[in-house]
Amino acid sequence: MRLLALTDSASPWHSFWIRFGQYVPQLKLPQPIQITVDPAGIAALGHGDALLLYRYNTSWGDLEPALAAARARGVRLLADVDDYLWQTPSWPRQRLVPYSRCLRLCHTVTCSTPPLQELLGLMLPQAAVVLLPNSTPPLRKATAASYDGQLRLCWTGAAWTRPHDLALLRPLARWASALPQPLHWRHIGHVPGQLSLAQALNLDPALVETRPLMAHGDYLNAMAGDIGLAPLAPGLFNSFKSELKLLEYSGLAMPWVASAAAPYQELCKRWGWRGRLCQAPLDWITQVEALLEAPQLRQREGLALQQLAHGRQSHAQALTQWQALLRGVA
Repeated sequence: MRLLALTDSASPWHSFWIRFGQYVPQLKLPQPIQITVDPAGIAALGHGDALLLYRYNTSWGDLEPALAAARARGVRLLADVDDYLWQTPSWPRQRLVPYSRCLRLCHTVTCSTPPLQELLGLMLPQAAVVLLPNSTPPLRKATAASYDGQLRLCWTGAAWTRPHDLALLRPLARWASALPQPLHWRHIGHVPGQLSLAQALNLDPALVETRPLMAHGDYLNAMAGDIGLAPLAPGLFNSFKSELKLLEYSGLAMPWVASAAAPYQELCKRWGWRGRLCQAPLDWITQVEALLEAPQLRQREGLALQQLAHGRQSHAQALTQWQALLRGVA
């Protein structure tokens, strides 16, 4: 079996590497997986081969005839959907319509959350919709965050794509800046010329240590902080988001404070973890303050979360699930 993974972007920080690409080096399949941004390779696939489609690039044009012909030749068509893309401004109709048509040709569609699985099951009755949750990154040693004596609040992501989420942290930012010794922040995902974390939170840029967008492996190695923050504003798009950010913090033994959003509530329920979940703006201050005042509590909580994350949603477990899915296709 040949497997072609067609992704809409070759950027090393693209979400493809989180959802699937990170597992590729360890997958044991009859032939190596070919990862490409060029759909021309579909024509070479034959009976018994498989195509994994990740999102859609408008430069591909009308991909439906090529996929229909491949399906008729006996090629197994798979797709992975990791967000509710039908509710994001960055996906206009001219991108969503051909993408939706491609999904309707797929035999199997994978996704990262139960709400997405339920929705896709209704949208794509012809496909087997398979839940493959995101995983905790492989176990690694924590990087000392307070090497200069400063505690750091950590947030990861592209700030210009999450202004509504970050707005939830503004009361916390005002409080943290007014302390006798202002708290410092660490932001991974900064891009010059785009909205920065400091701008989104009205922070003094001198209080924010930034790291650029980077490849998935480098990003994981750059994660460091004393408390991880996971704001998630109410809304249809966010209701389908996964718990990935909390998995990343937990895997690094970093205690976290998060919105009381559905994916984070579900994670706490599965893990039997009370969680530091925030309903109101002042909750962020209360929860962060409790962790700041108790260094031993931060350490105990971080280690407990790390144990839960690697026990319940480990990288190895996700690898096994992808392996089983692709072997089943073969």
